[in-house]
Amino acid sequence: MSKAFFYWLIFSSYSFGQIQQITFLVSVPDSTDDVYLIGSHKKLGNWNHSNAVKLKSVNDTLFTTTVIFPTNKNIEFKFTRGDWEKEALNENLSIPPNHTIKVENQDTIYYVISSWKDWRSFPMEQITGNMIIHKNVYSPQLDNKRTVLVWLPPSYNNNPSKRYPVLYLHDGQNVFTSDFSLSGKEWRLDETVTALIADQKIEEIIMVAVYHGENRTAEYSPKHNGNDYADFLVSTIKPWIDKQYRTKPTRENTAVLGSSMGGIISFHLGWEYSNVFSMAGCLSPAFLVDRSEIVKRVKNSKYIPDFKFTIQNGTEELEAQFQPSINKMIKYLTKKGYNKGSDYLYRIYDGAYHTESAWADQVNETLLFFFGLN
Repeated sequence: MSKAFFYWLIFSSYSFGQIQQITFLVSVPDSTDDVYLIGSHKKLGNWNHSNAVKLKSVNDTLFTTTVIFPTNKNIEFKFTRGDWEKEALNENLSIPPNHTIKVENQDTIYYVISSWKDWRSFPMEQITGNMIIHKNVYSPQLDNKRTVLVWLPPSYNNNPSKRYPVLYLHDGQNVFTSDFSLSGKEWRLDETVTALIADQKIEEIIMVAVYHGENRTAEYSPKHNGNDYADFLVSTIKPWIDKQYRTKPTRENTAVLGSSMGGIISFHLGWEYSNVFSMAGCLSPAFLVDRSEIVKRVKNSKYIPDFKFTIQNGTEELEAQFQPSINKMIKYLTKKGYNKGSDYLYRIYDGAYHTESAWADQVNETLLFFFGLN
């Protein structure tokens, strides 16, 4: 981000002991509707748009709000027009990282917004293959809307009688294009799957990438909203996809795949909905979340669902923190009779980090395990 695009103006200080008053001034393009400030502090909604701060309009292009924070507090924040599909962009139309401040002496932050996410068209030029975009897909279970991307295999339009297995993907923003990814990186799944099909290494598949909602962590956590999200996939998304597209709807032809928190919800779907999903891919799964709830559930389970799964993890930083819970999960699954190589794939990648780039390099092993042509 250029210095002209995001900079600080220091005015007279308003410091009251252990608190600091900070005013946010935001310059926006013409004809902008309500503008919201959302962030990591409870006064900014704790990243929940239901509690985000609505800015006051000074004029058609300037909005403002004032918030009092504790001093020496690190604050992360962003600006949106009410949800993550309408967040402010960088000058180059990329999604910015969280803006950060340490509450010290500054009292006014001036921010210039050039464009919004929903004003930007989907970068179809980045897509390999045939992509169909469905916007504003409603989830009655979660009472929110999101985008769903459907990637169709090479023969889909030329072979109207053929049906295809389906791979459902979480964090749909990240799997096909970097433009909408929060990290600015992607899984490159369209390129990878196209190459594997061309090399006759996997069968042709349909991929359904479901964007996450604004409260991603809760949505992918079975202890929080994960059961509602699972019901959304099972009861809303899958029947709709099976009706709209030529799928093979049976469990034997239905897989789910995700990373980090998406790895948890993928395993949950395989474990609890093995009548729907026969395959669950878990890249860098955050099994330790919620005091390793999902690991304990597997350990104490009285039944053994019939499904294949993959667990893949790196060794660096956050990946190393995930490893102990992954080790326990593998131990309990092995005790229950799951066999490495036939029932599951387990890989540790030395030197790999917790990033979309790493998952892009690793995901082909999951694809071969699930859809490989022998």
